Amino acid sequence: MTSKQPPRIATWMLKHFGSGPDNDALLGDLAEQYLQKDSAMWYWRQAMKAIPVSLFKEIRGHKRIAARALLTGWAMWILFVTWIFPLVSPFFFGVSFGVDLMHPRQPIQVAWSVLWAPVLGQASLARPFSYVFAVALPLLAWAVCGWLVARFHREQQTSVVLLFAGSILLTALLLFGPFILTVEPRAAYLFVGPLAANVAASVLGIVLGGGLLRDRSTVSN
Repeated sequence: MTSKQPPRIATWMLKHFGSGPDNDALLGDLAEQYLQKDSAMWYWRQAMKAIPVSLFKEIRGHKRIAARALLTGWAMWILFVTWIFPLVSPFFFGVSFGVDLMHPRQPIQVAWSVLWAPVLGQASLARPFSYVFAVALPLLAWAVCGWLVARFHREQQTSVVLLFAGSILLTALLLFGPFILTVEPRAAYLFVGPLAANVAASVLGIVLGGGLLRDRSTVSN
């Protein structure tokens, strides 16, 4: 008779998103305790709590590496927005979304262009496939950024990739949240779909490019 296995989804999430060198040991400890407690709810709570706790410990223990990883990811994305996206946006969106590097308010302009350009193009629907492209574009671009972050910080791969993805999500909420809450309901309804799709594609791209969803049974964190 085989022993009862812990919840697979919770185990998968902790295995792929848990940070630190002791993650495998933690998985083993939780599996043993689960056999005694036989409570799926308890296992879920422990696994979901372990992910942010281990992430915080890794970031706190490697502050310089975490800062360098963030700079790497954001620098690559700004490079993409300022050089590549303006070249392809006229073909897909019918209008060029670029960034003037000499503009006196450049930091603010870059921040908005980083996240707004694909969304504005998607909402305009200047081309029949603008909607698809405005989701595929951030997915691909952020995947490259996530891959570079993971490539240059292999020892803390999980933690820095999650930190980078979290920074994108937080930035999107800070930029888009006030807009959605303050505009007229009709305008909010028009933008909430493209915004949500764009942000989801961005975060998913980082996680995919960072290698957090691949089989890591033979890869140590």
